[in-house]
Amino acid sequence: MIFESATPLARACDALVRARRERDIEAFESATAQLWEAAQTAPADELTTALTACADLLGELGPGFGGEFAVLCGALIELGASPEPLVPVLRERLTEVAGLSAEFAAVWAREFPGEGTPEPDPAEFETTLERLDAAIPPDHAVRLVESWFGLQAWMRCATTLLQKSAAARRACQAEPALRAAVSALEPEREDMTWLAMLLAVLDGERLLVLHRATGRGWRMTIGGIADNFQLHTLLAATLSGPDADGLLEGLSVDAAWTAVALDAPATSFGGQVTGSFNLVDAYGAWIWNEGVPADIPALDGVRVVVLDPPPYARSWDNIRRYPMMAASIALDEVLSADEAASWLGRVSEAKGFDGQA
Repeated sequence: MIFESATPLARACDALVRARRERDIEAFESATAQLWEAAQTAPADELTTALTACADLLGELGPGFGGEFAVLCGALIELGASPEPLVPVLRERLTEVAGLSAEFAAVWAREFPGEGTPEPDPAEFETTLERLDAAIPPDHAVRLVESWFGLQAWMRCATTLLQKSAAARRACQAEPALRAAVSALEPEREDMTWLAMLLAVLDGERLLVLHRATGRGWRMTIGGIADNFQLHTLLAATLSGPDADGLLEGLSVDAAWTAVALDAPATSFGGQVTGSFNLVDAYGAWIWNEGVPADIPALDGVRVVVLDPPPYARSWDNIRRYPMMAASIALDEVLSADEAASWLGRVSEAKGFDGQA
């Protein structure tokens, strides 16, 4: 992609594409620095055009160097570029690099039993490569080690993309090889946590919510909610309202809690949220705030949340776990009294703190 525009960002993109075509590493690094400098003041549409060019290049780069370049791509999104041009290539490359990293962990465990995988510290790269190079074919050893050490950079890009784009979350969640690789890597690497949680985020998910004390129920749709602290906050905000409208009067909900739980900028964060309920699933188990909506079990194909009185005072920091990810919650329907009673008749009474009936 060659740009006809004469803006600094367009010229930097031209130089980047040319350097890659000519396999000139020094020129590529120089053009990358120029691109980043020009991006600081570029408008969103120009940033998106630049990201499109960078995404094309990202598909050609190796696991190590590509990871460093992927960080730049994520940073362009943070500056205002539309994330969509990056979705297909990042899904493909992240799946590849995560899969190779999982293979690295398996090969390492086989060749060096009992040692544990090395920390992905750049200072350990050469030593790790030398050891693996002696155990498996050299070319494959290089690819595995580059992936293991480069994965963190790919994940930095991915966590930006997945926060900014529900389409990216759906695309990556639909990639079985990626989910399998992340699952295999979680016991091996602490830095997998954020990526694993983002891959568990629900978008366009229907919930059935029941309030045991009043016998009321509602259908809702949620998206972009990172954890059950956030869900708890948004349930209280959505259901707080006049009794005549089928809502719950008397809930104490600060507008700042709702704003932060939805999409307020990080500068709005601060203070404490006070819990309104004890969340319980359809089978009577407590829905812990520390968990995620995807953990809530379904009854007849729908996730059910029962709202009970809080057994003790709860409060938590007024933050979103993923500050760049906007959340949504919609009250789709107030259930009729008969339908709510039918559902409440099918769910279990809440179990105790220890999970016992």
